[in-house]
Amino acid sequence: MTGRLLSVVMLVALVGCAGMRSVDTAADAAAGTPDASRFSVLTYNVNWGCPQPDLAVGAIRDADADVVCLQETTPAWERHLRQGLSNVYPHMTFKHSSGAGGLAILSKRPFREVYYGRSVEGGWFPAWIVAAETPAGTMQLVNVHLRPPLADGGKVSVGAYLSTRDVRRAEIAQAARHVEPGLPTIYLGDFNENDGGRAVGFLRERGFTDALKVFDPRARTWEYRSASSPVKLTGRYDHVLHSTSLRCLDARVIHSGASDHYPIVATFENRNPR
Repeated sequence: MTGRLLSVVMLVALVGCAGMRSVDTAADAAAGTPDASRFSVLTYNVNWGCPQPDLAVGAIRDADADVVCLQETTPAWERHLRQGLSNVYPHMTFKHSSGAGGLAILSKRPFREVYYGRSVEGGWFPAWIVAAETPAGTMQLVNVHLRPPLADGGKVSVGAYLSTRDVRRAEIAQAARHVEPGLPTIYLGDFNENDGGRAVGFLRERGFTDALKVFDPRARTWEYRSASSPVKLTGRYDHVLHSTSLRCLDARVIHSGASDHYPIVATFENRNPR
C-alpha cells in the first residue's frame, strides 16, 4: 500500500473491528506441545521501492520463521535477500511481476508450487500457493497481495474504495478454488483491508481463524506519514488466517524494517501430525 491511499485510509479507520482474545493463549497452547509438531510462518510486504533492505533482512533473520512469504519483491529485493539469507533459507523462489506485484517464498525446507496466477478481473496482483515441508509436516500456504482500494489509474476515490471490496473477496474465492484439499492451510499476506473486510470475512465464513486478531486485536501492520503532514496514518491490512487443522500458539507484529508494512510472525501446532 502506498501513500496515495491517504484519503481511503481515513475512511477505513472509521470501520475498524475489535476482537476479544480467545482462551487459546500462547501460554495455554504451548503447554505440553512437542517441538516436532510446531512450525512458524512470516508474512511481510517489503515495499517494492526497496527501502533500507538490510533492515528487512535483519528482521526476517531474527524472526527465524520456518517459511517466509513476501509481497512487493523485485529483482533488487531478490539480490539483497539471497545475499543476506541464503544460509538460513536454502530454498528461495521469486516470482517477478510488474510494479508491486512480485512475490517470494523463503523456506528452510523444500516446497512445491500448487498454483500461481492472477485471480480475477480487476485484481492487480497474482496469488501464489505452495505446499511447504515443515517440522510439523506439509503445510499449504496461500501468499496473497489483494487489490488496493484505488481506481484503475491508481487514484484515490470513495467509489474505488467501495467497488474494490468485492474484488478482494473474489480474489480470495478464486485462490480458494486452487488449494489442495486435505492439507492444513494458511492464507497470509497483504489483504489491503482490515479485520472487517470481505476477503477476510470470506475465509472466516469457511472456518478460518485470523491469528493476529486472537493474539493482538489492536496491533497495526501498516503506518504512513506524509512528508507534508504531521499526521501518522495506521491500518491493519496484513493477515494470517489458518484452517481448523492448525492451532495457533502465538501471532505478533514485528516493529522493524523500513517498509510501510510490518512483518507478522505466527507459530502453529499441527493438530494432526503424521
